[in-house]
Amino acid sequence: MKEKFLLIFVIFCSISCEPTKDFKGEDIPDQKYISSLLRNEKSQNQKVIAYLNQIIKEGSPAYLYYLRANYLFESRQYKKANVDIQMALKASPRDFDYLLLAGQIAFNLEKFTSALNYLNLIKSNEKNHSQIFFLLTEVSLKLNNYKLATYYLNQIRKSDLSLKNQFYYTILSNLCLTTHIPKANLINILDAKSIQDTRLQRIYFENAMNYTSKYLYQNQLLKVINEYPNDPHLLRFWARFLSKINQFKLAELNYQKAINQFEQIDNLYLEVSRFYMFHRNYPTALIYLNKIKQDLELFIDVPFLKSKCYLYMGDNLHYKSMMDSVKLFLKNDTRFYQLKTKHFGISVDSNLVVKDSLLTIRP
Repeated sequence: MKEKFLLIFVIFCSISCEPTKDFKGEDIPDQKYISSLLRNEKSQNQKVIAYLNQIIKEGSPAYLYYLRANYLFESRQYKKANVDIQMALKASPRDFDYLLLAGQIAFNLEKFTSALNYLNLIKSNEKNHSQIFFLLTEVSLKLNNYKLATYYLNQIRKSDLSLKNQFYYTILSNLCLTTHIPKANLINILDAKSIQDTRLQRIYFENAMNYTSKYLYQNQLLKVINEYPNDPHLLRFWARFLSKINQFKLAELNYQKAINQFEQIDNLYLEVSRFYMFHRNYPTALIYLNKIKQDLELFIDVPFLKSKCYLYMGDNLHYKSMMDSVKLFLKNDTRFYQLKTKHFGISVDSNLVVKDSLLTIRP
């Protein structure tokens, strides 16, 4: 669809090799300029985006927002792309291309529930059948729903796939069995050539750090980051690597860059809070823990990590307050009681002479 609209521009501009004016009086670039954008799309994304920035005004048609969202998506500026695709969907909420791109963007912003909603609306489409079900498989894997991921993967007709997609299918099949197949085996299947595929690239860097040499991993990752400096996932992997080799300041900088490229991303906030806790920066860890929404499955770890932060900071008042409040909604989580006994040596008194702040007495 993107190429179709640019082609329209080319045809329109072919009337004259000189810049002309459109009906709004705006300059339209000549045929040579637009043709040059089409020749090397990957390296020219920013020029196309800059051009679209000039012509998109308030009230512009939906397809222009979609077009810019597509180029932003390909340059991996997912946060900006999401703004544009939402504008396009506002005008045309049932357009297949818009919904597909919205699902892809939501997946890359780790808004997995939204991604599922968009993709489920269009999964009956036969033309893009394999692409949609590949995406549904990956979203399900991110949600740790391996049975659903396997179901979606089995909906794909493998015999109809290109060799490239057949290899991608094999990798996803391995990921669906990740509890049975060691990640080292998965990394052995992926080679330097296969990670040229964007879909496999992220899978590789997410899993390879502990199964390849540091030198090789660093060189491979930096090469891709140099090509896609706005990719928040690559920045996140790079921050993890820097933390592993004790480059705290650089890791901190790249974590912040990654956060700025996302919207609300609780999984990353949790990861960054653990990073600061590991480096004993407990006040900053608390800042990120407080950003995490309370309605997520991972939130069960947040009160425990907060308790540890307060304890290691020597803030006994907040620590005890946290421990007493936690028992109201995490009664069966023994980690809090173990943490308390480890640092204060409080044991259960059969006569209840000493009142334990975590003990719940039932008649």
